[in-house]
Parts: sequence; C-alpha cells; structure tokens
Amino acid sequence: MGQQQLLLLVLSVVIVGLATANGIEAFGENQRKTRQDQTMVQLMDIVTKAQAWKMKPTALAGGLSDDANDFSSFDLAQIGMASTEMQGSNEVVRVSSYACFKIFPNANYLQVNVLDVDCDNGSAWMWIRTVGTSLEDIQFGWGSDTNVRNNGF
Repeated sequence: MGQQQLLLLVLSVVIVGLATANGIEAFGENQRKTRQDQTMVQLMDIVTKAQAWKMKPTALAGGLSDDANDFSSFDLAQIGMASTEMQGSNEVVRVSSYACFKIFPNANYLQVNVLDVDCDNGSAWMWIRTVGTSLEDIQFGWGSDTNVRNNGF
C-alpha cells in the first residue's frame, strides 16, 4: 500500500471518529433538553390543574373562596395525583426517573419546586408559582433561592 493510500485511510478514520463523537454529543444534548422540556410540561400541568381546582366551587370539590391567592388547603389528591412522601407539611411527588416536585401551598400562592432525583430538599433548580387563577399569575424561576433569575411568563 502506498503512502498516499495510507494517508487517505488514516484521514478517513479520523473524520469518521470525529463525526461519531459529535453524534454522541448531540444525542446526549438532545436527551438533556427533552428531560428539561418534559419537566416544564409536568410543572405547568400541576399548576394549571391547581388553578382549575381553585376556580371550582367547594360543592364540586374545588377550592373556590373569596381570596383567589389562598392555596393553603390544596393538596395533590385534589388534582388526581398522589404524593410519594411528605417533608414536613409539604408534599413531594416523584413524577419521573430524573426529577421530583415539592409542593408549597400557602395563603398567598402555590409554589412547586423541581428537586433532583434523590428529592434532596436543597437541590431545587427550577420553580413555578401561581399567585392566582389566571395565566398572568404564573411566575417561573431558576435556582434554589426564589429571587434568583426571577422571570414571569
């Protein structure tokens, strides 16, 4: 085999190797983005179902009251979800193999934190909060502190 053929062979092996590495990296990035998107959908699902529960009259097992911000009597069973554990007075639900949610109902708002797989209390990396029953009442942020990068929808 000539030198030119060996050089072409080595060059083609390097190109195929680089393309394979880039493909694996793109696949991993796509998997991470999919997990984030699914987590966001699940967060919005919990909050919008809680808002719908809040707008339903109490005669229909809803939470309608004079104060639209009062979610203190909310729990996951009212929207057809079951908590997997309790941490103090807060429910925790594992909804996927890579995240779990901690529910914070109170008299001023309902907040849902996304925790890591181990449901570690200090590992919140995303949160969503509703202060009422309309879409404009939903707030969203990142970080364990609710003041970190606070963004509204």
